[in-house]
Parts: sequence; structure tokens; C-alpha cells
Amino acid sequence: MQSTQPSQSSQALDLTFHALADGTRRSMIHVLAQGEARTAGELGSRFRSAQPTISKHLKVLEEAGLVTRTVEGRIHRFRLRRKSLRDAQDWLARHQTFWTGAVDRLEALLEEERDRDA
Repeated sequence: MQSTQPSQSSQALDLTFHALADGTRRSMIHVLAQGEARTAGELGSRFRSAQPTISKHLKVLEEAGLVTRTVEGRIHRFRLRRKSLRDAQDWLARHQTFWTGAVDRLEALLEEERDRDA
């Protein structure tokens, strides 16, 4: 009997893809991918958003395991955690084989249909 509960890895992927679905968050990840830890203010200065909005974006990234936060007094610094990105990339790579094969089979089927109709 299969459980209807998503697995922990499935839930983690859901959080990752949800976080990546937003352009502002993808831009933050792009900045953090350069390797340096950045403050919330540094990340927020690149966008026309209020500080609470930037904080919400950072919270989504943090909950998805895409960033880590360190606190030094009142300064919050964020650093990219690449593991969640690698997990998403691995999932996509595993499914790409299926998608590519399915598209190739569909293309061959359509070619056969065109040949029959000609």
C-alpha cells in the first residue's frame, strides 16, 4: 500500500521549485552564487521592493534550504546553500531522459503519420 503523504525529499523539492518560481528570488540566488555572503539590505537594494517584502523572499529561500542566515548583532548575512539546487538539478536530469525519449517517440510517430498521408 502506497502512502499518500509526500516524502521528505519530495517536500524539499516542492519548496525548492516554489522558491525558484519567483524572479526576485532567482535574482537573489544569482547574486549569492557569486560566493560572498550578503546582507538583507545589500540583496534588497537591487529591487524596487519594501524591506518587509525582501525579508519574506529571504524567508522563502531559507525555508527551501537555498540560503543560510548568520546573525552578527543586528546584521543578517545570507549565503547560498548549493545542496538544494543540486537536488533539483539531479531530479531534472533524471526526468530529462524520459522527456527526451517521449518527445523523440512522438516525433517519430508524427513522421510516420505524415508519410502515410503523403
